[in-house]
Amino acid sequence: MGVGWFNVVQRSEHCGWLRKQGGRYRNLRSRWFELKGDQLYYFRDNNEPKTPIAAIPLPGNEVIRHPPDSGEPGKFKFEIVSGKDKEGRPVSSNHETFLLIASSQQEMDEWIQAINRIIYAPVGGGMFGRSLAETVKFEARRGGGYVPLIVSKCVDFIKANGLSEEGLFRLPGQAKNVAELKDAFNRGENPELEGNKAEVHSVASVFKSYFRELPEPLIPYDYFEVFLTAARCYEIYVDDGIAAIQKQLKTLPAPNYHLLAYLCRFLFEVQEHSEQNKMGPRNLAMVFGPNILRSGSEDPQVMMESTNLVTELISILIRKHQLFFPEIEDVQPPRPPTGGDLIDLNADSLRIQRGPDISYPDNEDDTAEDPRSQVLELENELELQQQQIKDLQSKLEQERKVREMLVLRLADEQRARESAEDRLEKLQAAMEEFCAKYGSWEPTT
Repeated sequence: MGVGWFNVVQRSEHCGWLRKQGGRYRNLRSRWFELKGDQLYYFRDNNEPKTPIAAIPLPGNEVIRHPPDSGEPGKFKFEIVSGKDKEGRPVSSNHETFLLIASSQQEMDEWIQAINRIIYAPVGGGMFGRSLAETVKFEARRGGGYVPLIVSKCVDFIKANGLSEEGLFRLPGQAKNVAELKDAFNRGENPELEGNKAEVHSVASVFKSYFRELPEPLIPYDYFEVFLTAARCYEIYVDDGIAAIQKQLKTLPAPNYHLLAYLCRFLFEVQEHSEQNKMGPRNLAMVFGPNILRSGSEDPQVMMESTNLVTELISILIRKHQLFFPEIEDVQPPRPPTGGDLIDLNADSLRIQRGPDISYPDNEDDTAEDPRSQVLELENELELQQQQIKDLQSKLEQERKVREMLVLRLADEQRARESAEDRLEKLQAAMEEFCAKYGSWEPTT
């Protein structure tokens, strides 16, 4: 198999070394893996140019997490099990299963999450680590709004069972419960949460994980400096600061603005029970601040210097949410599908079943007859394109600055060279004048 079937241009979603079981004797070999599109390619090394040995197709397959093996410490195993296509044949023709081994628990979790995003995205799963715009666009086709279903489901559960729970959002949930809930949501399932008060901290941890694992914070990286400037303005003069914050909020992409509004309203409701849960606006801002607004820089100094200002800004957004986020219909939680696509998962495959009250011809979009859904989808598509344009403009601006810096450096070098040549000419003239006056000098023996 050559490079012809490997898309070298497509962006790699995830990459790294894993050990793979294969060959006639099922030996373990280290391979370089790259997740591109809906394929998991593997290579002998990561040198350029890379030619893949083969690829593992992901749609329709399933990832199985192996429990830790006390006999083999340090081996973190997971398996990609081949699903079945419409005719009942294995999705992967050469293998029924692919056993992979990561070097750490974190590495394994990251791989499973990245692979599940590809496998379950067609049925509404894989939202951890998926962009907010993509999630909103998908859920809009099924009657959803700007608030992802996982967010509204967790909020409803916490409101019903945990607003007075001490340490809410500060104390972690049980690791096993959190992992199971995240896996269920990532598979596109709708796990049962109601009626189990013991799960409050686990659900709260899942809720925080969703925001923490967004590819960008809720207020995107490009807005970091302008929002910090607005927060500094608030510290100097409150009215001017409020006007500056309002102005910047209006520039946010619609999905980000509406989810931020929903989150701040919910956190305000949480702090109303602060006597019991010990979580006032500032405590909540400290917990959620880095997930809402942070710099794209990894510089520790930048992160430390901005922490207090970010906390203060998020605290203001929570306390004054009514001022910054007027009540509008668009921020309401998404509605579940009614008679449309119902998700049915079993051990072998993923399939979409049509609801009993409406019939659709094959390959026809569910929302084709709904003008409102079409308009919403077009708006979402437009917002995505606008964001892409903004990203390109930002890159062009950075390249322009680099080019200007190179031009200035080139001009400096040119001036330095001309100055050196001028000094050399003067020195040469001085030497000639000296020799003409005193004659050439020769060392004595």
